[in-house]
Parts: sequence; structure tokens; C-alpha cells
Amino acid sequence: MISTVYQLVNHMEDDQAEKTAIQYYDEAKGGVVSICYGQYAQDIRRAAGLLLHRKPDIKGQKVCLLARNGYDYLVNLLSVLLAGGVLVPLNLQKNWDEIQYEIDLVEPVYILHDGEFAEREPALTAAYGDKLLPMDGYKTSQWSERCSECEDVDALSVILFTSGTTGRSKGVMISHRNLFAPMDFFCLPFEDIQKQTGWDTSKFRSFSVLPMFHVAALTSSISWAIMGNTVNLCNDLKHFYRDLAAMDSEVMAVVPVLLQSIYRDVKRGRRDRLGSLKALTCGAASMDAETMSDLVKAGFFICQMYGLTETVGDGTWNNSQDPADIHSVGLCDPKREYKLEDGELCIRGDSVMMGYYKDPEGTAEVLDADGWLHTGDLARIDERGYVFLTGRKKNVIILGSGENVSPEELEALLNQCEAVTESLVREENGKIGALVYCGEGGETKEADVQAYVTEMNRTLPLYMRITAVEFSEGPLPRNAVGKLQRT
Repeated sequence: MISTVYQLVNHMEDDQAEKTAIQYYDEAKGGVVSICYGQYAQDIRRAAGLLLHRKPDIKGQKVCLLARNGYDYLVNLLSVLLAGGVLVPLNLQKNWDEIQYEIDLVEPVYILHDGEFAEREPALTAAYGDKLLPMDGYKTSQWSERCSECEDVDALSVILFTSGTTGRSKGVMISHRNLFAPMDFFCLPFEDIQKQTGWDTSKFRSFSVLPMFHVAALTSSISWAIMGNTVNLCNDLKHFYRDLAAMDSEVMAVVPVLLQSIYRDVKRGRRDRLGSLKALTCGAASMDAETMSDLVKAGFFICQMYGLTETVGDGTWNNSQDPADIHSVGLCDPKREYKLEDGELCIRGDSVMMGYYKDPEGTAEVLDADGWLHTGDLARIDERGYVFLTGRKKNVIILGSGENVSPEELEALLNQCEAVTESLVREENGKIGALVYCGEGGETKEADVQAYVTEMNRTLPLYMRITAVEFSEGPLPRNAVGKLQRT
């Protein structure tokens, strides 16, 4: 199995040079551009060569990426690692205060950008003008010398900032060993899909919409290259249907918002808008089991997965299409160790992060001396090894009576109400309250929700009953990967 970016780039050139690697819709040309793996590898080498030419001692130095998704982003992402630098992808949608905090924390030698954030926040140029480099600078680079193999697979290679629901984001430190450890686990499920359906997954094209600063997008850019499949880039969700029509795709990784959009198309008889799309990998936040089951009935294959930035996305994968299992996040990676400690899921193995950057106290809170990562997720594991998440340890509401209430458990019940689009359960003055969004025409549905809550409460213990319901005029706030903001 390929275990470094150096080996990956060689694999692109030696084993699949003529295969289509990346496709994207070019606004200027008004059509799709296709890049083969041979060209992709050459561009990565040119970009790495340019970095080494600019800074021969770049090994171990941080390089930030601050740009929209795109081909240039992928090229630079892999080139930083190939050159021996430390990759730091940043979230373009964050505000100046958050971006400045992250840049100052990692102290990069360069910030590769496309100009969008700088146009929105001129303070970027004022503060870091001497570090800013254009994302497409490699295109005129004359330096494409072959780079060397990674000397230390356990050295820091990537810092990924978590999309926390509260407080400052933490910088998750990832080594080459961490990054490549789960790649065989990420590739194997597609062999299982082929066995179950007869579909030729070797020809699957992936429609990529997740932001590249997210662990799932980062690891997918590597796993799909290992398999030699095509990645179709959608660089802006406002062009989702245009790009999907222009670049027919069989598989897509989705977060809850995207899954709901696909579900609405299917329910409204607009399945044709999705072209050949038929396999959905679901992660980042809890998915509605009924929605997933309905999509299976409509002919989709649903892959439910679970992982954290702190495990490079590694964790569990569920390929069962049985309605009884579809709300499980699946079976564990056989190459890792798992245990439950006071109901909390813990993971140990090569995919577990090095720690949080410049945060030994935060690291000690989740990573113990024996190498066990305490995920913060409450779970149960059945006799077959299927993992079922039951809530977040930090989200648990501890009432004055000493009783513990999982808000996710109540939200799952609330969301079964047809009038509820999404909900958030929280503590209010020592009791349980709920914030509910009913979607379009919400005011006409509020009475139905109140009636549903009254009936639901009769089935619950007294301490779990929802005593107040507040209605939101718009969708509930979520972070970049679709998790509810609980502050």
C-alpha cells in the first residue's frame, strides 16, 4: 500500500498516467477541463520544485492554503507535502479574527491564496503581504526536479483546524504515517459495493463538493488517486446541478444538508437531475435513518461512516443496506483498537493524531499516556461489532437532579415529526428546551409540533420531557461540516 506522497506521485506517473484524474468546469472556457494523472503529477512536481527553489530549507516549515476548492488547490496541497513542508489548509469562510489567530499560531513561511479572502479582508495583505503567494504560480515554474522520499513518516506533515462548535479551533497535528494509515480502509468499501451490487466501482467518478480544509476532502483526494479514479470538482455549490450535469458522477461524499437536498429531489420526482449518482458516503454529522432508508429504496447505495479529524477520518464504515443497521455508523477498522470507557468511544492506532498544535493541555484531555484517543462520542457496540452513536459527552445535559440527558437522543425523536425540519435541544433554567425550525411555511406547522411534543413527552421519563419549544425563522446555524452550533 502507498504510504507517502512521494510514492503516490510516482504511482500517478508510472501506473495511471493516461487515466483522467481531475475534471472541473472552467468558467472562462464555458466547459469542462480534464486533467490526466500524468499531467497532475507533473504539476505537483512543478509546484513542489517552486517551493524548494524559493526556500530550500522548507522541510518542516508551515505553508497555509487559503483559497476556494479547485485544481490549483489540489496541486498545491500535495506539492507542500512532497516538498517536505507542513500543510495547513485554512477555512476561507472564517472571519478575519479566526484566520489571523490560526495564521499567527502556526507562523507560516508562505500563504498560498487565490485573492478571494484578501479582497474581502484587506487586513490579510497588510499583515502578511510578504508571505502571500499566488496559488497558480507553479504554472510558469521551471523547477520540476524530482523530489525525494519522505525521510521521517512520523514527523509533522499536516495541521488541520477542527471545526469546533464552541471556542477556538484546535490545530490537529498529523504525520505522514497518520495520513496514510487508513487509506486501505477507505478503499476497501468500494470493493464491497461492487460485490453487493455488481457495479464496476473501478470506473466510479467522484463528485467532490466538500471543502478541502476538511479531513474527508483531504483524505479523499489521496484515496481516489490511489485507486486511479476520477474526481469531478464542484468549486461552488451554487453551480451544483450545472456541474453535476456537465461531469456525470456515480459517487459523492455528503453532509446532512446535501443529503436532504438529494432526498428532496428524489421525493419530488426529480431524480434525473442527479444523473448517474447512486452511491452516497455519509459522514461529518448524524444522518436521519429514515431519509437514508428511503434513498436505499430509491436505488441509492448508502455508505454511513464515522471518523474524526483527530483520527484522519478513520473510525467505522457501514455498507449494510438493511434498515435495521442503517442508523449504525458501522464496523471498526480492523487495524485499529477500540474500547468503550464509561460509554465513551476510544480509539488507538496509527491513524490517531500526534496531538493538538501548541496545546499540551488540550492534547492531554483527549489523548492518554497509553495512546488512546477519547473521542468524546458516546456509543454502544452490539454483539456483531456494529457501532451506534448515542450522543456527545460534552453535550450531555446534567440536570440539578443529577440525571443525564443526551440532547441528540431527543433531537432524533423530534426530527421524526413531519413538521420538523431540524431541531436543537438544550438546557433552559434547569429544564429541557428545544429550538425547532419547520422550513417553509413554518408558522402553519407550529401547532403540529407542539401537539407532537405533548404526545412524545408522555412516552419519556419526567426528567427528559421537553418543557418549552421555541421556533426559529430560519435554518439552525451549523459549522463548515454540517454540525449544529450549540452555543
